[in-house]
Amino acid sequence: MKIPYPKVNIENGHVKAGIANIDVRFKGRAWVSPSIDDESAWGGGDTWGESRFQALNEPSIQLKYYNSWGYICINYNAKQISRQKLKLYVTKKVGSASFKNTLTRKLSTKEVAWVKENRGLQRWVAKDVEIEEVLEHPFLEMMKAINPLQNQADMWMLTETFMGITGNCYWWMRPNNLGIPYQLWILETQRTVPVPGTSIDNYVAGYVHRIGMKDIPFDADEVVHHKYPNPHTKLIGLSPMQALQDPLVINDEMYRYERGVFANMARPDGVLETQDDEVLAKTTFNKIKKEWNQTYGGAAQAGKVALLEGGVKYKQISMKPKDLGHLEGRKLTREEIAGGYGVPMALLTPDKVNLANARIAYVQYMRDTIDPKLKVYEQKINEQLLIRYEDENIFCAFDDCIPGDREFALKEREANLKSGYSVINELRKEDGKEPHEEYGDMPIMGSNMVEFDPNAEPEPKVPLLPPKPEEEEEEEEGKLAKRIAKEIFERL
Repeated sequence: MKIPYPKVNIENGHVKAGIANIDVRFKGRAWVSPSIDDESAWGGGDTWGESRFQALNEPSIQLKYYNSWGYICINYNAKQISRQKLKLYVTKKVGSASFKNTLTRKLSTKEVAWVKENRGLQRWVAKDVEIEEVLEHPFLEMMKAINPLQNQADMWMLTETFMGITGNCYWWMRPNNLGIPYQLWILETQRTVPVPGTSIDNYVAGYVHRIGMKDIPFDADEVVHHKYPNPHTKLIGLSPMQALQDPLVINDEMYRYERGVFANMARPDGVLETQDDEVLAKTTFNKIKKEWNQTYGGAAQAGKVALLEGGVKYKQISMKPKDLGHLEGRKLTREEIAGGYGVPMALLTPDKVNLANARIAYVQYMRDTIDPKLKVYEQKINEQLLIRYEDENIFCAFDDCIPGDREFALKEREANLKSGYSVINELRKEDGKEPHEEYGDMPIMGSNMVEFDPNAEPEPKVPLLPPKPEEEEEEEEGKLAKRIAKEIFERL
C-alpha cells in the first residue's frame, strides 16, 4: 500500500522531514530524500534502504509464519489474556458522599492495595482519594458486547494474536450519535498503516485501512493503536517475529526438510542400478522412473515390496548420523521461540515436569509475561479510549492475575486468628464481605493464652522450703529401710 510521505527538504545542512530536524553530514555526495515508492522506510531499519529484517518485516509475511511453535506460543498467551477480568474504577474525595447516579461497590483492603501499587495508575490514585468499582457504565456495556460479530473473548484473543504476530493491533472505536464509543472493531494489521503527521504534536495524522481496492481513512483519535516498543520507529510496534526471525525460519525449513524426506524429495533412500553399467534408452529410463515413483513414492507407499526386472538392482543409501542432527536442533529452536514469547517450557511439555515445578512455572509465567501485557493494555485504554467519556476520575485496571500460595495463605490466616493478631471482621473486610455483628470483633485465642495487662500487680512469689541437712536425709532413709525389712520378715 502506498501512502503519502511527509515532504523532505534540506536547508542549511538540516533535513526537515516534517517531524523533526535531523543533522546531516555530507561525505562527498549529495543526500537524496526517499521517494514515495521506497517502502524500506517502513521496514523498521535505522537507515533508508534494505532493512535487516527483510524476511519478516511485513505483516503479510509474518502471518505466513503463524504456525508450529509460533502458533502454539501466541495462542497460549492469547487464551490467558482472554481469561483476565477488566474492571472500571472511579475516585472520589475522602469522606464525600457516594455517587447517586452510578452503581458502585466498595473495594476490599486487598483490592485497594492492588490498585494503588499499580504504577500506571498513579495519575488517579496518588492523591488521598477513595476508590470504588463502577458496576454500570457505557464502557462496561461496550466491553461486554464488543460488536455484532465478536464477543469479549474473541476480541482479546485476536488482539493478542495480532500483537504476537505483528507487534501491532488497531481498535476502531465506532461512535454513536453523541460521539461516545459503543462498538469496537479490530482493523486487520496487514491492511492498516499509520499515516505520519507533520509535527511532534501531530505525530500520527491518522490511519488508512484497505478493503479490496478501497482505502478507508481514520482520524488519529478514532483508533486505539496497541503496539510493542520499537527502537527503530515510533509509528509502528516491533513484531516479535522480527526478533525471532532466525529460529522461526529455521524451524520452518526443518519441517520442510522432513516433509521432503517423507515425500522422497529431499534425498533418495536408494538408487536403481543396471547390470554392468548398461546405459538405458531415454524411453526406457522415463518409463522405469515413472512406474517407480507411482508405485513406491511417498509415505503412503512405504513397506511395499519392489519387483525388479531386466537386470535392474536396488542399492540403498544409508542415512549418516549428521543428517539426523536437525532433530536436536528442533528442540533448541522450540525453546528459543517459547522464550521469545515468554512461555516456560514446563507449560509446553507438562509430561516432563512434576506438579510442583509446573505450578512454579505457571506463577512465573503469569508474573513475568501476562501481568506486564495487561499493564500495557490497560494503560492504552485509559489513555486513548476512556478519555472519550469526558470523566477524568474513571480508569480501568485488570484484576491481579498472579496466583498466590493458597495453602500458605490459609495457614497464615489461621495463625493470625488463633494468636489474636486478627479478628474475623478484619479478614471479612479484606475479602469485601459484610462484618459479623455477634462475634466478629472478638479475638479468638487458645486456652493457654491469657490477656496481658501492663497495669496488673505481679503475683507474690511463694518462698521455697530450705533444703534439709544431709544427716536428717540419712536418718529418714534408715528408718524407711528398717520398716521395709520388718514388713518382709512378718510375711515370712
